[in-house]
Order: sequence, then structure tokens, then C-alpha cells
Amino acid sequence: MMQLHLPRFFISAILYLATCFGAVWLINPQSLVNFVGPSAALVSGLLLIWGITPLIAVLLVTPILAFGLNYYFHFDANIAVMSIALLAIILQGFWTKQLVFRFVHYKKWLISRKHLFFFLLRIGPIASLVSASAVLVISMLDNQVMQGTFFYTFINTWSASMLVAVFFIPLLLLAKNAEQLKLTKRLFVSFTSVLGCLAILLLLKTSQYEQQSYREALFKQSKVDIERLILAEVTGVVNQINSLSAFFKASDYVSLSEFNLFSESVFNQNSSVRALEWAPIVAFNQREKFEQKSSVMLQKNFQIRERLANGKMTLAQPRSQYAPLYYIYPQQGNQAALGLDVYSNPQHVLSMQKVIDSEQVIASAPISLVQDEQARPGMLFSNAIFSLSEDNKAAKLTGQNKLSIIKADKLLGFVVAVVQFDDFFHQLARQREQEVSFFIQDVSSQQTFTLFGQALPTANRYTETINMEVFSRHWQINIAEKQPWFSQAKSWQAWAVLIAGTFGALLFQMLVLMMAAYSSELGQQVDIKTRALILAKESSDKKSLAKSNFLQTLNQELRLPLLAMKACVEQLKKKGINNKQVTGISHAGSNVALLLDTMMDLSDIESGKIIAKADCFDFYGFLQRTESVFKASNAYEGKSIFFLIDDSVPHYINSDELYIQKLLHAIVDSAHKLLKSDDLRLSIKLHKHKLADASLFFTITSQNAAMVNVSEQVFAQQNHDELAANSTTMAMAVKYSHLLGGDTTLAALSSGAGVLSASIRVIISSIEQQEAQQGLTFDIID
Repeated sequence: MMQLHLPRFFISAILYLATCFGAVWLINPQSLVNFVGPSAALVSGLLLIWGITPLIAVLLVTPILAFGLNYYFHFDANIAVMSIALLAIILQGFWTKQLVFRFVHYKKWLISRKHLFFFLLRIGPIASLVSASAVLVISMLDNQVMQGTFFYTFINTWSASMLVAVFFIPLLLLAKNAEQLKLTKRLFVSFTSVLGCLAILLLLKTSQYEQQSYREALFKQSKVDIERLILAEVTGVVNQINSLSAFFKASDYVSLSEFNLFSESVFNQNSSVRALEWAPIVAFNQREKFEQKSSVMLQKNFQIRERLANGKMTLAQPRSQYAPLYYIYPQQGNQAALGLDVYSNPQHVLSMQKVIDSEQVIASAPISLVQDEQARPGMLFSNAIFSLSEDNKAAKLTGQNKLSIIKADKLLGFVVAVVQFDDFFHQLARQREQEVSFFIQDVSSQQTFTLFGQALPTANRYTETINMEVFSRHWQINIAEKQPWFSQAKSWQAWAVLIAGTFGALLFQMLVLMMAAYSSELGQQVDIKTRALILAKESSDKKSLAKSNFLQTLNQELRLPLLAMKACVEQLKKKGINNKQVTGISHAGSNVALLLDTMMDLSDIESGKIIAKADCFDFYGFLQRTESVFKASNAYEGKSIFFLIDDSVPHYINSDELYIQKLLHAIVDSAHKLLKSDDLRLSIKLHKHKLADASLFFTITSQNAAMVNVSEQVFAQQNHDELAANSTTMAMAVKYSHLLGGDTTLAALSSGAGVLSASIRVIISSIEQQEAQQGLTFDIID
């Protein structure tokens, strides 16, 4: 017993792991929930044929699955998520077994199309609701989202589980119950199912790739737009600082009114600049004089102050020089910063020496502004302003290399821009509200500063990090989709492909299995019909044999009186008695003999004793001889017939000349009676099929069609009751036509005239056959 369960255990474990990893890898986007539906369908099928063993294998290898998902796909396969998934798989397996137990146990699922339909309905759409419902809970835990719609996830899992069930479970049952179908049919169903599964998988995979490519393209575009807009905003701020710096460099002295007027024109560019400031260099020995002069000019008590480590403002301590904020635009709301010595900024926030050395705009770390009562971080963008010495002016005028310029310029002061990007970031976030979220940090030093937002969730989202250099500062921008894929709104194309692919695959598999079920239904009916046909054939053979024996006996018994009658007529003629009565008796005897020959031909044709030949002969010569015979016979009876041969009719054909002659005599005799006309037209045409194979058509109509008007109902009734019932000659015509591979029909034209036609299959003679036949003809003439 153990030897039987161990292979089942290992096969179940391998199939379970392969299905789980394959589903996660194949279904886009890759997610922890993708394996639940397909694995539940797989375990349901194994449970139906092997009992409890597959469930034990699933329980034991699930920890391996959790480790593999963590290791290869970096999914958080925690205990809660895996427990819910395992519970759903086991529950769906037991429910499926309960739903289809009687179909499988009594082997009724493939005996009829009705049973098959209800079987597929139970293992697919109904049973798959378990895993689809469990995936909703797992998705919320995995994505850490309690709001939004997960309906697409539900339908996607339901579809995957259903398709695996309807494709996999019937194949397992066919492998176990091989007696239900023959080997060829089982191979056909298996091959078709696998081929259809691969085709549907390719379709869904292509659709998923297109969906995710479109989604990724949108995300990439949002990322590029965010990076471009942030760079544009920072560049705009720097351009404003450079404009103000150029103004100070170009002027020997800038008054407060000039500063305000110029700053106003720069400030109207709608950027993130909160204030533009000018901090001139003041030597220690000129501090008191500068403060007095500034107090008079600014009409307030102006003092040079500095910022302490705790952020408080106090009078600046003695040092060689100061750089107090002297001009500020706009002044309203920024008075608290007036007189602040920019040299007092902490070194880790903004090193003024670095500003002097770089000769470019330098950005500070995010700080709390003196003039801002709200806790919004701001940044200082500073640029040092120098007055060129005479030597450096000459060097620049002559275009000498920058390295050769003597560093002897006088530092005049600093242009400072107080910048707050908070409003710009909020506005940018509102523009991308339905697409992405972003989180911006200053990571220039070990201490990280948050500029905007908060840490973003990354589960089942596209994420990307942008590293941006902002004038000596290093910004890190983390961008992620606002909503995980499962709760994002799906396009109608995604819904259409999912629904159409699901029902298309279900219909395809159902049709394949319906063919097998129909074959099972027909199997029983064919056995019954076969037995009935065998009995009917035996009875028909007995009747046909009795009929043939009867006809042969009748022929033999009637031949003797006919011979006696013929001998008597011959004796009378020898004696000179050849009146009308003797002629009538002779003619009647000939008709009876012809009737007996016809009866024997009918019997031989029905029994298969007569087989048509395929000899080459001159068909045109045959038609001329036949027409001559008809004309000679019809002249005696007051009738006429005209042969009309189409150009398509070949001179030589391969067929049975004798039975074509009998066919023509039979249909001409029958045409006089059926068409009720003494003047007939026989049209002969040819229709080619392929290579040398062709059909000859003999069509008989009345030459005076306008005077013959037979009701179409008569011909319809004639066809319905079979032409053979009209007369013995018509019966012979039908039999001869069938013997030669054709048919005989009777119809009416729109004018009311009747048409009797017969067809035969012939072979157009080759050149070699024609030459051989002509050679025989010439030899006979010689």
C-alpha cells in the first residue's frame, strides 16, 4: 500500500509546486494571489482520482512554496496569507469532489452530452468560486488596501481556476477510465485539449503583455513628467537668482527702491521663491556705522543678529566680517529675517565659504525659516557677488584662461533666495492624483530630510527612484503607482480579452468533450443499428436471392413457349402464310423475348453480376449509328428524333458502349410516353471534373415545346414516386444510368414543357488510346 501512495505523493507535490510557480510566472502582473486559482483546480482533479494523498502532499510542501515565493519573487508570503490560500485550495478540492462524486464514481460524466454539461458546470464555474472569493481576502492583506474594487481580481482568479479545471480534470479522468473511449479518440481529445490550452494561454499572455506594457508606459511617462517639472522649477529659481546677481554685478550701488523694483519684475515669474534677499559684506570696524545708517534708511532699529544652535535669534558676536540680510523682497512677512547674518548658518546646512569658492548658486539643506511660523521646510539658494579687480578685468577682456585669473576680487555680498517647494509639490501631486504618488528626500548627508510626502507602499505597484543633483544637494525622488494593479480601473479591452478568452476557451473545451460524449452516445446506437442492419441485410439477401431464382425460373419456363411460338410462325411463313395476324404474333413474341431479357438484365444488375466496362470507342461513330437506327425505327412508327451534339463532347471516350446504347433506347422509348410527344430532341453535352474524368448528359425534350404543356405537379409527382415505377423501359433507364455511374431525372421547364435527362460518368480517352482504336478500325477496313 505504501508503494502505491509514495509515487502519488511525489507526483502531486511536483505538480502542485510547478503549477504554483508557473502561474505566478505566467500571469501578469506577478502577484502572490496568482497561484491560488490554478493550484486549487489542480488539487481538485488529483483528489478525484487519488483521494487524500494529494492533500497531504499539499500540506507538507506549502512551506517550501512560501520560501520559494519569498526567495525568487520577493513576495511577503506570511503565515496568514498562506493559511488562507491553503484553506481555499483544500475547501475547493473537497467541494468539487462532493459536487461530481456520482458523475465520477459511476462513470457517467462522458456517457452523454447532458451529463457532460452538468459535470463541467460543477467542476468549473461553481467550484472555482471558492478560490476566487479567498483571493479577495488575500489581495487585501497583500496590498494592504481595504478600499477600492477587486472585482477584476475576482473574475481573473475565477477564470484561471475554471480553465485549469475544465482542461485538466477531464484529461485525468480519461487517463484513469481508459475504457470509456478508444485510444484514438482519447489521443485526439488530449491533443486537442493541450493545443487549445496553449492557444488560449498564448492569447491571454499576449493580452496581459499589452496591458502591462501600456500600464508601464503610463507610469514611465508620469515619472519623466515629474522629473522634468521638478528640474524646470529648480532651474526657474536659479534663473531668478542669476538675474538678481547680474543686476548687482552690473551696478556700483543698488538702492532699496531699485532692488525692490528689479525684484518685483523677477518675482512675477510664478515660481517657488518665497523671498529675494541681499546680504552685503560688513567689516567688524564698520558694524556700528552700518547699523546706524541702516536704521535711518530702513526707519527701524536695525541690528546684525545671528542664529543660535537652538534656532533663537540674538545679537551677532564680534568677528572679522558679517553678511546681514539688508534688502528683502517682499518685506511684508519677512521683517523677522532682517539683519540676520548669513554667516551664522550652520555649516551642515549651508557653508558660506563653499558658496564663495564655487562662484555658483549653492542650495542649503531644508531648514525652518525665521520668518515662517508654520512647520514647512524651506531652502536657501545663495550666490556670492564679487567686484572684479583691475588685473582680472584685463584678463577677462583679453580672454585668458580662467585658471590664470588672479583670485583678488572683492566680495561684495550674497544674493539669497528663500525657496519653499511645498506648494509646487502639492500642485504637482494633485495633477498626478489618479496616477502616481511621489516621496522626495534630501539625502546629501547622513541625516535625511523629507521635502515632500511620506514613504510609499510598493506592493503590486510599479516603483522607481530618481536621483537628482540640485546645486550641491542630492535629492532622492521615490515614485510609485497610487493604487496597486488589482484596484486600478481596467480598460474595456482588458475586460473584453479576459471575458472573451475565458468563455472562448470554455466553449472550445466543451465542444471537444461534447464530441467525445456524442461519440459515446453514438457508440451504443451504432451497436443497436448495426445489429438491426445485419438482420435487415440478411433478410434482403434472402429476398434478393429468392427474387433472382424466381426470375431465372420464370425466364426458363417462358422461353419454351416462346420458342415453340417462333417455330410455328416460321413454319407458317414457309408455307406462304404471312398475313397481318402472323406478323402480329411474331412481333408480340419478340416483345415478350425483349421483356424477358430486360428482366434478366435488371436481376443481374441488382445482384452485381454485371459490371460496366471502360473500353475506348468512337463515340461520334456510335451516335451516328444509333441515330440511324432510331430514324429507321421511327419512320415505321411515325415518330422522329433529332440528335444535337455539343462541341464539348469528345470523339473518343472510355465506357461501356453496349449499355450506353441500351440506356439511349430506354430513355427515348420512355420519353415518347412521359413527354407525350412523337418529335423529340436529344441534346448531348459533356462536363469535365478533374483530369480525364467527366460526365455525359443526355437531355430529351420535345421539338414542339410550345405545343406541349404538362403541369409541373405531374413531374413532381413522378419524381416523388420514382421514375422506375412508370414503365419497364424507364426502370431499365434508371438501372443503366446507375450502372454507368449517373442518374436519371424528370423535370419541367418554366414554359411547362417536360425534360427527361440521364447522366453517366465517362473517361475522356487519351491520345494513345485514340490512336490505338483508330489503328484497329483501319485494320478492320483493310
